[in-house]
Amino acid sequence: MSLDGVRVLDLSRLLPGGYCTQLLHAQGARVTKIEPPAGDPIRRLPGGAAYFDALHHGKQLLTMDLRSPSGREAFLRRVVDADVLVEGYRPGRMEQMELGYPALAAINPALVYCAITGYGSGGALAQHAGHDLNYLARSGALALMPRHDGVPTIPGLQVADLAGGLEAAFLIAAALTDRAKTGRGQRVEVSMTGLMRSWTALPRAARWAGLSGLGLTGELPCYHVYAVADGFLSVAALEAAFWAEFCDAIDRADLSARQFDPGAVDAVQATLRFATRAEWTARFANKDVCVEPVLDLAESEED
Repeated sequence: MSLDGVRVLDLSRLLPGGYCTQLLHAQGARVTKIEPPAGDPIRRLPGGAAYFDALHHGKQLLTMDLRSPSGREAFLRRVVDADVLVEGYRPGRMEQMELGYPALAAINPALVYCAITGYGSGGALAQHAGHDLNYLARSGALALMPRHDGVPTIPGLQVADLAGGLEAAFLIAAALTDRAKTGRGQRVEVSMTGLMRSWTALPRAARWAGLSGLGLTGELPCYHVYAVADGFLSVAALEAAFWAEFCDAIDRADLSARQFDPGAVDAVQATLRFATRAEWTARFANKDVCVEPVLDLAESEED
């Protein structure tokens, strides 16, 4: 694999860093997860043991107290031979322990050091406590979610956390590529709020263009979730050809010219409501319509 032999120390907690090093591990990296004596806080959540195992299965697990002389010494011995370190402390905390990038690079100049932060390491919000929902809120991303009784819907996945872990893995891979040329490591940083703000680029462009939004949260008939007899179907027929074939498949060719007409949502819904997911899936088989059944987690594992 592409990261065979790469040695990673994971000092992070909860989801973002764990997901990052899970991705690195999947590419062959040897990851050592280092927990404080109290353990990763994810263990204390309801269902925490299952969450921890999902993130850290296959990694080496160690417990170290970095505040104690013996724990600090044991940690530094591992840093000497490490290729990558991932941490998710508040900015400045590693420096307070004299374990920030300058100190670690002094003993291992080839180290790639990745800090995953909520709001970045500078600015007025740098020391704010936060979690996924806060980063979505501050970035403007939460305001884009469909509303229920006027309140933005909380996504069922921790979007900022997962995106932060993915971005961190990308930056680490880029830094390792650069190190192959220069022989030196570097510090890279992810701001989950900043990253989520960058993910709102298209909705912001829509606003600048005088539009209310992208129209991809259920307003349009061609991009909608429809109720059927035993569940739901997702329709994402954004291209005209896909929409035309979809309309033909449901015997509603009269709707072909109404792809972006919100008023056509009810007409499509009335057509789809009385057949099951399986019946519609069979009808759409081998057609380019961009339609899939909405599966729950158990069903998706069988698919």
